[in-house]
Amino acid sequence: MLDAFLLRLRKDGGKGPIEETVDPDGLVLIAQQEAVMEHPTTDMPEGAADAAASQGVIEQERARLDALGSLKVWDSQPLPGLDRLTAMVADAFDMPTVLVSMVGETEQRFVSRVGMEEPGTERGASICSVAIEQDDVFVVADLTTDPRFATNRLVCGAPGFRFYAGAPLVTPSGHAVGTLCVLDHRPRRFTDRDQQRLADFAALVLDQISLTRMVGRRDPVTGLPNRQQFYADIRSMTDAGFGGTFDLALVDVIDLPLAHRLAQALGMGPVESVIRQVAQRLEAVVQPFGTLYHVAVARFAFFLRPLPGDACERLLDEVAHAVAEPLEAEGIPLQPTCHAGFVSFGQDNAADALRRAVSATQDAIDDRATWRVYDAERDRQMRRQYRLAADVPRALRTDELHLLFQPRVDLDAGMVRGCESLLRWAHPELGELSPGEFIPIVARTALMREVTDWVLDAACRQLAVWLGEGVRLSVSVNVTAADFTLGDLPGRVVAACLAHGVPMDRLELEIVEGDWLDNSAHVIDQLQHLRERGVRIAIDDFGIGYSNFSYIYTLPFDILKIDQALVRGFLGNDRQEAVLTGVLRLCAKLGITSVAEGVETVEEDRALVAAGCQEGQGYLYAPPLTAKEMSALSVSGIASRASGKSRDRIIGLRPAP
Repeated sequence: MLDAFLLRLRKDGGKGPIEETVDPDGLVLIAQQEAVMEHPTTDMPEGAADAAASQGVIEQERARLDALGSLKVWDSQPLPGLDRLTAMVADAFDMPTVLVSMVGETEQRFVSRVGMEEPGTERGASICSVAIEQDDVFVVADLTTDPRFATNRLVCGAPGFRFYAGAPLVTPSGHAVGTLCVLDHRPRRFTDRDQQRLADFAALVLDQISLTRMVGRRDPVTGLPNRQQFYADIRSMTDAGFGGTFDLALVDVIDLPLAHRLAQALGMGPVESVIRQVAQRLEAVVQPFGTLYHVAVARFAFFLRPLPGDACERLLDEVAHAVAEPLEAEGIPLQPTCHAGFVSFGQDNAADALRRAVSATQDAIDDRATWRVYDAERDRQMRRQYRLAADVPRALRTDELHLLFQPRVDLDAGMVRGCESLLRWAHPELGELSPGEFIPIVARTALMREVTDWVLDAACRQLAVWLGEGVRLSVSVNVTAADFTLGDLPGRVVAACLAHGVPMDRLELEIVEGDWLDNSAHVIDQLQHLRERGVRIAIDDFGIGYSNFSYIYTLPFDILKIDQALVRGFLGNDRQEAVLTGVLRLCAKLGITSVAEGVETVEEDRALVAAGCQEGQGYLYAPPLTAKEMSALSVSGIASRASGKSRDRIIGLRPAP
């Protein structure tokens, strides 16, 4: 990185008066022996003294550039607070041009400016590169009469500066990283009082930069630019305009449930230590390519121009390797995780880049993969689901929601015992929707209780109609974990039944097993209270997913609905059949009603009867029906299954007495 700087060293090793030396790239260095040499070299050979002087200059410049980089202002614009301060300086000195100039290795950049179109210049045109070498405010009353600047393109050409005064911006470490300078198109006097005021303003500039970076723009744990700075920088990129595309990577580095447990046991210190250590590793890998941002608790982001060939994949692999290295927190060895999302973006969709990177990262987490490239179709499906969640309140107020009913059949007697209410949504734009599409999202929102109450009310209303017609059916309603949160589910169920004059023993509630049931005394209390009022409780979808057998003897329930994944195809899979028949025998022994879901063939029906299954539900018997179709089925029956003692003739289904 310092090759160009090496070319700027004077060939005489720094001896003699101040002079200007131009390297092949047109870069200027003002050097002087006295400023370079910190130790006497009386006993050194002349060549060794020159080498020592050159090495000292290199090290000082390297330290200065590091100090500049630590300010994190080189590529981060705009800075509104700094712009206001620059405008105040212009007004205070009645100057047409005021610049906050940061002097880099090969160029200077104006991080705030008044009266200057260019965002920066090459270092060869930088008057500030001379000013940063001074201990005090550097003043040139007339640039055209100073041989160092008379041929400077900013002086002899547009904008034609004549006057310059610059106060070095010196960091607490003692490095001059740039200047606050004022310029005019005519010669001027600058008094001692003016110089002191400019120096004071320069101190305020550094304070403003530090304040901007530390308040609201930097993460307090890692010190890295945060999400607000990320958005500011990407807006700056977009405003400035850029061709082609950039790539954005988002890296998830820690399992948050594990982090929460660690914080619970040891406090936040170890968690922050893990995040800080991983951040340092990531920054070491990413720094050659761009800025690393800390955009969430355990998520980091960086963007870069597309790399050639497989360089991008190799970079992501290096990132994953750096993250996954074991580390210690409070003496506990830990293994960080790494899931990353990757997306390309252009100027037209830069504002949405981080959201799409989050989508890709979630895909990696869901797929248990190290990283995933953004998938527009998966993202579309997810956004569709959340759009539906936003449309639910309207659906509850209108007639968009309705119920279908799927019969549940007594396998031995061939009678319809009841039905499961199935929520459907006639969306005005998206058409008919099944609950499998929108309920998983709604269940994670406060809307779930309202949806459940709507279904309870609609089911009880329909029960009342059927009872008035002489059709005696039970109806089951699905409830979720969210319905138990406030402890008021029994009261809501009772209210729905009373509102429509429905006996509570005609209502069943289905719950899906899951870890939300573990150690949940308040859930068990509510279930027990409902059973005491006559409501029957069913565990739905048993046999897949969580499938905790302890529920069979710890939860108060009456019905076990065996998921279709365990039922379908069981005749061709000995292990599956053994598990299914074992569950059926257990239900029979404990007095639990067993229901097989997803029954589709007569052979499955016969085998389930032989294995002792009591009830069945599936397309062999009937698809989901409207309320009118369900009522007609209960009256006339349908010829759709084998029944009777020999189970070799087709008969109609009959409603249970």
